Amino acid sequence: MEIERLTEKVSYVPNPVNIGVVHAESSSVLIDSGIDESVPRKVSRLLEKPPLYLINTHSHADHCGGNAFLKKRFSTRVLASELEKEIIEHTVLEPFYLYGAFPPEELRNKFLMAKPSKVDETLKEGPLILDGVELEIVSLSGHSPGQIGVAVDGVLFCADSVFSEESIKKHRIFVVYNVEEFLQTLNFLEKTNYNYYVPSHGKVVQDIEELVELNRKTVESVINTILDILKVPAKTEELMKSLFDRFEITLENLTQYVLYRSTVHAYLSFLLDRKEVEREFRENTLLWRRV
Repeated sequence: MEIERLTEKVSYVPNPVNIGVVHAESSSVLIDSGIDESVPRKVSRLLEKPPLYLINTHSHADHCGGNAFLKKRFSTRVLASELEKEIIEHTVLEPFYLYGAFPPEELRNKFLMAKPSKVDETLKEGPLILDGVELEIVSLSGHSPGQIGVAVDGVLFCADSVFSEESIKKHRIFVVYNVEEFLQTLNFLEKTNYNYYVPSHGKVVQDIEELVELNRKTVESVINTILDILKVPAKTEELMKSLFDRFEITLENLTQYVLYRSTVHAYLSFLLDRKEVEREFRENTLLWRRV
C-alpha cells in the first residue's frame, strides 16, 4: 500500500476502495475508510499527520468499515451526509433494506454490514473548511441516496458516481439506488472541469467524459434489455433470470442476489414512473410488462 500525491494538498491511497487524503495544517483528512480496520491501520502508517477527520462519501460497508478503528485509535471526527449518517450509525440497515426484513446471518457480513460508528457532523452541499483547508461537498446521489463527493485543490473524489471499465466488465450491472438520479449525476459530472477525478473503484482520470459515457451506455443497455424482455409479461424472478442470462451474470451467494435484486427494482421503479412498464397482479403473482 502506497500513498500517491496528486497536488500539494491532496493524495490518495490506491485500494479496492481508493482512500482520499487531504493534507491539512495539523492533521490528515481521510475520504472513506475501507472495508475493515486493516485498511485505515495501513493507511495511517503512511501519513505524516494524524487522521483527525474522516469524510464518508456514503454508507456502503466497503466505504465506512474502517470508521470504528479510526475513532478508537485517533478519536477521528466523522462527517457524512444526513441520509447516510443513519446507516453508518446503524449498519444493520444496509442488509435490512437490501433484503427487505431482518437479514439472516449470511447477510450480516462485512461486505454489507460494517461496524457501527458515530457520525459527529452532517454535511450539506457547499463549502467546508477543515483544519485550514477549504473543501467543497458535492451531491452525487444515485448509487446511494445521500452519496457525496469531495472537491479540494482541483481534485474531485467522486465516490461511486462512476465505475471503471474493469468494474463494469467484472460486475456487468453495477449497483444503483435511483436510476434517474444516477443519470443526473452523470450529466453533472460531464459539465465539470476538475484537474483530477478519483473514483472509488478504478484509476484516477483527468478527463471524466469517457468514463461518464461508458456508465451512461451501461445504464441504457440495462434499460433497453429490460424493456425487450418485458415485451412478454414476466414475474420479477423471471425478469431477473433473463436479464442475468443476457449479461452473463452467475449468482453464487445471497449477498450477490440481494444487491442485484435491489438494482433491478431500481430500474423497475424508474421505468414504472416513466410509464414505460406497468404491473399487474395475476393469481397472487406480480407481473411486469412493457407498455
